[in-house]
Amino acid sequence: MATVAEQWVLVEMVQALYEAPAYHLILEGILILWIIRLLFSKTYKLQERSDLTVKEKEELIEEWQPEPLVPPVSKDHPALNYNIVSGPPSHNIVVNGKECINFASFNFLGLLDNPRLKAAALASLKKCGVGTCGPRGFYGTFDVHLDLEDRLAKFMKTEEAIIYSYGFATIASAIPAYSKRGDIVFVLLYRDFPVGAVVVNPPANAGDTGSSPGPGRSHMPRSN
Repeated sequence: MATVAEQWVLVEMVQALYEAPAYHLILEGILILWIIRLLFSKTYKLQERSDLTVKEKEELIEEWQPEPLVPPVSKDHPALNYNIVSGPPSHNIVVNGKECINFASFNFLGLLDNPRLKAAALASLKKCGVGTCGPRGFYGTFDVHLDLEDRLAKFMKTEEAIIYSYGFATIASAIPAYSKRGDIVFVLLYRDFPVGAVVVNPPANAGDTGSSPGPGRSHMPRSN
């Protein structure tokens, strides 16, 4: 019974082959030949190796002229003519000997050239020296770290305070430490830029976040 069914299926396949349009058979034949070629052909061709003599190698090296890494640049190119700033980047700065108003500075309060800050910086430099950075993660906890945290806590009327080396590091460390998945975090609508940047893209373990204008903050423009 099984043999008769197999013969009948074979007959149907042959009949369908005869009834198929010519373009269909040609396309299937091309595909079959292409598959056979891919199965039995090499994936790459080895390049013929030509052994050069020492003299030929030296001649090729002498003839080789390397191209310049960058195109020639004229002396008048803006990248070669710097705007030189003289003095501290305060509200008014001197650029190329001309006094200008500084619109590109984070020195909003003009503290860089404050005499009291300069004196405090010199005293700290004489006591602690100078380095590339000052976080306790690099050099350990200094007395100035603890003194600053104590003064900040008293100023903010809190029990304790902790300082970080950067605003984004503060928020990225505090939010995952105090929130987990499922928690709801209310953030001021007119928040600080690092807070907004971290809340918009919260850590994987942080909860949902919502924005609240907060008391007395509705008149403030958004910082981002």
